[in-house]
Amino acid sequence: MSILQKYILREWFWTSLAVSVVLIIVLLGAYLGDMLNDIADGRMPAGLMSMQLLFHMPETLGNILPLAGFVAVMWGLGRLYRDQEMAVMRSSGFGWTNLLKPLFSLMIPLAVTLLVLGLSVAPATSRMAEEQLEQAFRSAAVWGLQPGKFHVLRHGDLVLYAEAIEEDGASLRNIFIKQREEEREQVWVAQTGRYWMDNASGDRYLILENGKVTDIAPGQLDLRVLNFKRNDLRLPESEFRKKKKEAKINSKPSVELINEGSAESIAEWQWRLSPAITVIVLGLLAIPLAHSEPREGRGVRIVLGILVYLLYGNLLYLCRSWVSDGVLPTYIGMWWVHIAFLVISFAWVRKQGRLPVKSAAA
Repeated sequence: MSILQKYILREWFWTSLAVSVVLIIVLLGAYLGDMLNDIADGRMPAGLMSMQLLFHMPETLGNILPLAGFVAVMWGLGRLYRDQEMAVMRSSGFGWTNLLKPLFSLMIPLAVTLLVLGLSVAPATSRMAEEQLEQAFRSAAVWGLQPGKFHVLRHGDLVLYAEAIEEDGASLRNIFIKQREEEREQVWVAQTGRYWMDNASGDRYLILENGKVTDIAPGQLDLRVLNFKRNDLRLPESEFRKKKKEAKINSKPSVELINEGSAESIAEWQWRLSPAITVIVLGLLAIPLAHSEPREGRGVRIVLGILVYLLYGNLLYLCRSWVSDGVLPTYIGMWWVHIAFLVISFAWVRKQGRLPVKSAAA
């Protein structure tokens, strides 16, 4: 690799690293917001938030690395055009083909990393996240119920209080519950209770024993008091059960997807391969996209690049749905999108006519 190629590779590497850090912070912030909402609604234990964020990291990297590499190449080449460095390089015979060696030196390691993440690491961490949530929802203590503390769920429509929780993590004593449904409120008081989860449906319940429920209509003279020996109260639905079907296909090993051979499995397998292919195709496409006139700003090119990236990603997402639903044959799948953008990238460079097709190494 020549000095100029090493210089360009170094520029792209540090830019991609900076973009990756920024995007990771943004995406993890979005995940954190969703998790806090789930915790507030009682769909996720507060104690598992850090581990769930960690389990989301492979999926996050799979989403941001193609974009980070794409933006790095565009931004780095844009700076070379703006500072007239590319004009000097071209005058010395440095053509676009000389950019391929530093480009592949950056993109191929990213592609290998994305292959490992998509085919192995991300499905494994997805399974671990599901198992952790399922295990947590079987225990009131792990789920987040703490003795002597009021727990506000469903945006205030459900308030839980237990004076004590036994060592088994499921038995409760001296329970107070306030629940609001439509135009009525219910206050439950019970001496003992037990937390359990239905294995078949995934629904979580509190079995209340030896208590009473007061049912009132606020602002009206309508009050009902009922004593009971036992009453089962359903708790908010757990998040991993709400997304059971989606999580199941996401957490399957890649070998199992291939062996199944169903349209949904093939669509998921192609989706896992797509980031590794996308990062190389986008890297090649960034070369013509980054070309700018001497006094043209980089902002316009970056916006155009983001639009191309969104088009590419949305087409892949649509193809995933079409293959899964049987609308598009599996042998066509997402491959045509990658091929189309690859052809466009080379045709675009040739059409520009400003970079020589063949050139001597610098």
